[in-house]
Amino acid sequence: MTQMLQRPTVNGQELSRVESLPKWVRMPVVETGRPFQLLGALLYTAVRKPIGYWRDTVDEMYGMFRFCFLPVLLAVGGFTFLIGNLAYGTLTLAGAQNRVGTYFVLADVREIAPFCTGMAVAGVMGTAMCADLGSRKIREELDAMQVLGIEVNRTLVLPRVLAVTAMMVAFNFISMLLGISMAVSASAITGNTAAGSVFSVFFAVLTPYDLVAAVIKTAVVGLFIGTVCAQKGLNAKGGAQGVGQAVNQAVVQCFVAIWVVNFVINTSLLGLFPEILINR
Repeated sequence: MTQMLQRPTVNGQELSRVESLPKWVRMPVVETGRPFQLLGALLYTAVRKPIGYWRDTVDEMYGMFRFCFLPVLLAVGGFTFLIGNLAYGTLTLAGAQNRVGTYFVLADVREIAPFCTGMAVAGVMGTAMCADLGSRKIREELDAMQVLGIEVNRTLVLPRVLAVTAMMVAFNFISMLLGISMAVSASAITGNTAAGSVFSVFFAVLTPYDLVAAVIKTAVVGLFIGTVCAQKGLNAKGGAQGVGQAVNQAVVQCFVAIWVVNFVINTSLLGLFPEILINR
């Protein structure tokens, strides 16, 4: 009975419970746990000594603004203008053209703005972060920094994760403003509906719950993008090919996470506050 309860061993060393699991079970558990392990380490070092990294965070935010501003504008602007024209044409058939404002609260504020912003940030800044850390890893720069007594997580990772999180929230508000601008363009420029009626309906339907949920959603997505991309870069191996694989895996995981976080928070928001579904 004792031998049956013993864990498997490799070269005389007993494997842990996770290592003893089948590969198809072990790999998802490990891939899910590593980003949370890095996130715990970042939170610990940030709270333990909450000074010394804010200047680097501001610099990273400025760099991220330069890199991501145009991609976010193109992604959100093009997509919202397209669906704005589609929504306006559909609502015109029903004789409710001014209800484009209602549609854009449901579509832009709750769905399109956070989703497109997250995809653009993950595809631009997330890949750049992962590639940079991965290149430093295979060149053994990170090992050299550790030998010199420099904490890699605090010096390189923490400012970038904070910058991604903060800029995701800021970019989301820019995306929402751009979305309602596209709604007005579709209604007042290409259509014959007054811009004032679109704005009045939009702000009548928009609630503080929508804005709070948008902040929470984009902050969670930004935190996940920064943590996952940093974790993949820090664990890259195998030369340039390994860095490319790490970037590809990070982007795929971020895209999936954006869908999941968006669905969970929207579902929770509608379940907790069903009154926001009222068309005013």
